[in-house]
Amino acid sequence: MDKIKQVLRGVARDWWIAALDIIAVNAAYFLALLIRFYVNFEFRPTVTFYLTDFATFAPFYTVLCLIVFAAFHLYGGMWKYAGLNDLNRIIAASVVTTAMQVLGTVLFVGRMPVTYYFIGALIQFVLIASIRFGYRFLLIEKKKLENRRKTGAATMVIGAGEAGRFMIRNLEESTSYRPVCVVDVKKASYGRMMNGIPVWGGTDDVERALDVYGVKCIFLAEPLMQPEIREKIARLCQERRIELQDLGYSFYMNADEQQAPEEPLKPAAKADGKRAIPFSPPDISESEISEVVEALRSGWITTGPRTKLLERRLAAFIETGRVDIEAGDEYSNRVVCLNSATAAEELNLRVLGVGPGDEVIVPALTYSASASAAIHCGATVIFVDVQKDGDPLTRVPEMDYDALEAAITPRTKAVVAVDYGGIVCDYERIFDIVERRKALFTPVESDGSPLKDLGSRIQKALGRVAVISDCAHGLGASRVFRGEKKYTGAIADMTSFSFHAVKNFTTAEGGASTWLPIPGVDNAEIYKMFQLLSLHGQNKDALAKTKLGAWEYDIIGPWYKCNMTDIMAAIGLRQLDRYPGLLERRVEMMKKYDAVCAELGVSHLVHHVAGMDSSNHLYITRVPGITAGQRNEIIEKMAQRGVATNVHYKPLPMMTAYGRDCSAYPNASDYYHNLITLPLHTLLSDEDVDYVCQAFREVVKEYI
Repeated sequence: MDKIKQVLRGVARDWWIAALDIIAVNAAYFLALLIRFYVNFEFRPTVTFYLTDFATFAPFYTVLCLIVFAAFHLYGGMWKYAGLNDLNRIIAASVVTTAMQVLGTVLFVGRMPVTYYFIGALIQFVLIASIRFGYRFLLIEKKKLENRRKTGAATMVIGAGEAGRFMIRNLEESTSYRPVCVVDVKKASYGRMMNGIPVWGGTDDVERALDVYGVKCIFLAEPLMQPEIREKIARLCQERRIELQDLGYSFYMNADEQQAPEEPLKPAAKADGKRAIPFSPPDISESEISEVVEALRSGWITTGPRTKLLERRLAAFIETGRVDIEAGDEYSNRVVCLNSATAAEELNLRVLGVGPGDEVIVPALTYSASASAAIHCGATVIFVDVQKDGDPLTRVPEMDYDALEAAITPRTKAVVAVDYGGIVCDYERIFDIVERRKALFTPVESDGSPLKDLGSRIQKALGRVAVISDCAHGLGASRVFRGEKKYTGAIADMTSFSFHAVKNFTTAEGGASTWLPIPGVDNAEIYKMFQLLSLHGQNKDALAKTKLGAWEYDIIGPWYKCNMTDIMAAIGLRQLDRYPGLLERRVEMMKKYDAVCAELGVSHLVHHVAGMDSSNHLYITRVPGITAGQRNEIIEKMAQRGVATNVHYKPLPMMTAYGRDCSAYPNASDYYHNLITLPLHTLLSDEDVDYVCQAFREVVKEYI
């Protein structure tokens, strides 16, 4: 009944769409008759009975269409955000209504020509899709017209690839820049349009385009541009007094999970004397490059000996905090390297036996992967608000632990704690909560399959809700846990790490899972299940099959493909050698940021307190007294000074995929509205950090 009421409310809210649908479904099949039988401005007299059949069935068909469209959620949608999922629903609804048209006419009024059904169905689909996507198209065109009328500086974008497309979208949101032309370095797109902006071909055309459009600013969005061309453009800008924003990677680096540059990027001075500070490029040295070359020369580039060595070394680092010890076989079967942290999070849940009907508790303020992994497993995500203004000591937006305890039900199977910014959660309190609520916990029963059997045994051994650490930011962080210093990966029941390009420690892409020993379950069995899940359920990886006569294998389950390659592991092995020094360097930079925040009265994360040392991943500030709009203005003004900043994160309940309603999580919403993350990476020089501090000081003083 509630479902029917919801559908009716959707139809009532979109009454005008329903009215257009009534016109569309009737017009579609009437047009089909016209196309099929209308000759010399009249219907052929021998087939006029088809008009009678059409008119007889049309009222019934109209009602059926409205019911089907409502069932496929074509009413009550947010059509200004219409996308692929909406199109799929329109296609499905069109198939169903076409079948109804065929069956209805054949059974009740008489069969119509096949072409009538085909043409009518095609026209109806086009009209129904146009009604819904037309609104979005009109909004886009309106925005383009508004952008063309902007008074911002005429801006040229050099680079017609994905980086250029991303940059144009950002510029069109700006009030200071107005994109007027694009230059394709490779000349392949000359004469075309990119988002309504003309594309010129080749850097030889730059000077002519400058004159044609009166360009006042150039944005470089071509990551692989040859140095001599880059220098030529810089000289040209200097001669003509044109602002140059050399931010080839900074917009890519302006999101936590965006694509990373494919070659080392060093912050550089711009033609006007400003600096270009990207948000978070990877720190890749010759050591990593040499190890990758050796991996390529070895002939072993997929999962192999380097991946296994990295797993053992990570296990040793997680246990001891040291990278200079021998990682022998005693560290085997304790860490599994994968192709992403998202894969690690999902496999953690699957190994734990989490599935449909279960609930997983996730903080409202986190990155999407914390929640999407549970959804991939078929579980329901239960969001919990964060503490008001964050933890009293670290100011990190940890979960409201009272709300966490209240959220645990008999369906709860796991709690995902997020080590946000590299600051370690209060796991003692989380474990105390799940222990207190263990009477509500009912472990899943095995269905006889290897995966469900393992999950059932793990849940029975734990006897409580599992504690999972989303430690994407936190490799190398530590906390005193039950009287003993523990490194992340050795605290929660299961932990996932991210080695994405924007992280402190990178393998380009990549991640890892690790777990605590579970009574009655061998680590080797858990490790083997991770291997099966990450390699199609195949019970031998490529390395195992190299042994003489060991070609034969079995497929245990229809599972996934998310293993780490030896090329990625090669980067990680040398990154791990350097990692303690990289962490120390981040501390040095944070001290300068701390000083300017203290001067301005700006709140920031505190990465080191008694009993807890962070991995220093993100430097997150909260400017007091500003609105979300003012926060965005500050970010834009920092970008104008060449400094790329970020926001971590927009609460998940605000996102379309999670309901776009954050009213139940006021603390997360309030924490987010004035967040600004400053660049913090080990390619920054002391002068770069000083420049960021001065830019932040100048901009923020306008708002406090």
